[in-house]
This record gives sequence, structure tokens and C-alpha cells, in this order.
Amino acid sequence: PDSALAFTGASRGARERAPASAGRAAYPRVPARSVCEALGCVARDIAEGADAVMVKPAMAYLDVIAAVAASTDLPVAAYQVSGEFSMLEAAAANGWINRRAAIEESVLSIKRAGANMILTYWAAELAGWMRSN
Repeated sequence: PDSALAFTGASRGARERAPASAGRAAYPRVPARSVCEALGCVARDIAEGADAVMVKPAMAYLDVIAAVAASTDLPVAAYQVSGEFSMLEAAAANGWINRRAAIEESVLSIKRAGANMILTYWAAELAGWMRSN
């Protein structure tokens, strides 16, 4: 299978132009591989001294987020990547979904899966909605 994750494609061009960094060679993962493989990666990260672990993309990997959260006491971060953002924005722009409801539901599903931290392009907008409620 192709190791390029479909939802990260929107940022792949920028990533390929960025300077190389430690650990980047291990990512992205092959989507069809098991949760056990993801847990092995998390175990290695923890053994190397990680203060937190991250799952990305978030929405398509809710099962991985849940398994990671159940396997460690470290904070679990989930990154709602550019492809996930673009998919919901495009659907909303075409009138296929209610934008705010879809954003809130997508982030809530990530939280329910077990993420302690959620990185999303809608962070500021969500914060504003939370303040107004």
C-alpha cells in the first residue's frame, strides 16, 4: 500500500520543501497497518523520553487515538490535519453540511476518542464559540 496518508496530502508539498528533522523518516504511516503497530511506535517514543504522544490525522484514526489513550498516562495529542480541514470546509461551502455543527462534532469525536489536546485549524474560532456560550 501507498504510505502517503490521504488527509495529509494538502501539506505534503510544504513538508517536502522544509528542512529535514529528526524522526520525520518514520512518518507518515501506512494507513492499513494495525493499531498494534501504532502502539509500538508510541512505546518507542515513550522509551525515548516523550512528554506527550500525537496521532495524526485525527478523524480517520479515532481507533488509534482510543488505543493510545488507553495504553499510556502521557497526554495524547491529536492533529486535525489540513486535509480534514479542507474536506469539511469544502462540504460546507457546497451546502452539503452545516459548517459549525460539523466542526464541533468532528472535534468532539476526537475528544471522546481520548485526546487530551487537539490541534485544529479551527482553534481560534472554536474558542470564540465557547466564550459566547
